[in-house]
Amino acid sequence: MVPLIVTLSACGHLRSNPVSETSEPPIPVALEDIERPPSNSVENEEIVLSEAETAAAEVAPEPVADAKPVDLFDRLREGFEFPTLESKYIAQYERWDAEHPTYLNNLFLRATPFLYHIVEELEKRQLPMELALLPAVESAYKPEAVSRSKAGGLWQFIPSTGRHFGLHDDWWYDGRRDALASTTAALDYLTQLNKMFDGDWFLTLAAYNAGPGTVRRAIKKNKAKRRGTDYLDLRLRSETQRYVPKLIALKNIIQNPEKYQVTLPQIASQPYFEVISLPGQIDLKKFAADTDLDPAMLRHLNAGFKRWATSPDGPHRLLVPIGNGDLVAKAQATIKKAPQIQFRNHRINQGDTLSGIASRYGVSVASLQKTNNLRGNRIRAGRNLLVPVRGSALLAAPSSNAQTSNKVVHRVQRGDTLWSIARRYKVRLQELLSWNNISSDQVLRLNQSLTVMTNALN
Repeated sequence: MVPLIVTLSACGHLRSNPVSETSEPPIPVALEDIERPPSNSVENEEIVLSEAETAAAEVAPEPVADAKPVDLFDRLREGFEFPTLESKYIAQYERWDAEHPTYLNNLFLRATPFLYHIVEELEKRQLPMELALLPAVESAYKPEAVSRSKAGGLWQFIPSTGRHFGLHDDWWYDGRRDALASTTAALDYLTQLNKMFDGDWFLTLAAYNAGPGTVRRAIKKNKAKRRGTDYLDLRLRSETQRYVPKLIALKNIIQNPEKYQVTLPQIASQPYFEVISLPGQIDLKKFAADTDLDPAMLRHLNAGFKRWATSPDGPHRLLVPIGNGDLVAKAQATIKKAPQIQFRNHRINQGDTLSGIASRYGVSVASLQKTNNLRGNRIRAGRNLLVPVRGSALLAAPSSNAQTSNKVVHRVQRGDTLWSIARRYKVRLQELLSWNNISSDQVLRLNQSLTVMTNALN
């Protein structure tokens, strides 16, 4: 029995709000300095469902024995706490949502794998259930979502804010796209913002969208002019003025669907996925095949993994759908029986060839092509290749650079630039950026730590 009834439609599309030309993602030092560019919010558009998301709904969990099924929307209604908000935008979004049932059905189909977990976490923290609807506004419940301003994941963290709240991001993994890690980070951030704005959730959400500094400056201006300082009193950019009304409109429809002549899908108030531990690196494609899981759906649940393998540095966790009583045991057995394999990241240098790299690591050209989805032998300097290394070859395989690297930690001094630091240590600027997971327009801070591999390059 599948406890989800959703009507699907082939029409619809996802749209992002345009990015404000004046917004600049800063590097946070303290919470009040954190700013957010416009989010990748979904504005009154119907959504195309991927095969993974459709499969996710079809693998919904079986009811737990001796447990009375509860509609997850009932739990949301019981936990709604926000006060009434009157805004012309709310009525506009209510009307649009009600007139587009396919949009709502698809939205909640996307939410199904993650909504129960979010609700559970909100209840543990005694936070308002309206916050469970925030990913609807931010990402349409799509963990893979990335905005033009580089905000990513269900909760649309920009890289700097994600790092501030512990969301690790490297070549293998992006914590902003990890449903569990990003939910924890988002609720931490929202809790801190709410304390900053004295428990006002409307100001909290405005700050989550536009940045706390922007909201505090708007409040300061209104105080100077002896005007009100509530959310609706502030002069904020158009997106932020509409941001809270989008959420409130959705909340109102869930609160009273009959009033809007809307039929909501039934989502069982039960876990959708189970978490299993991974002792080290695994091949996700092989794991999916060995456990009879749809590989696209596995990637959807575990969108934090950027590659078809987890990082060599474990441990990791993997989300697998509940619905097959033997699935988790089978998965654990599969991991224990998996051959010793690691995937190395090889940085392609000028003059490298696919056959040369294959020979260097003791693997076949075909395995490199398959692992990296290459159709031919053409590769480009400066890009990365995922190299599968098995068995004893793992110990003998060289690093992606010929020389032994010495790690140095450089503390940023006054007047330092990325270019001057790279020149000082005789390394390439691109490598310096790669080692520190930063972009060329990164603003450096005094005493900021930068990793430099001094002998990595000639």
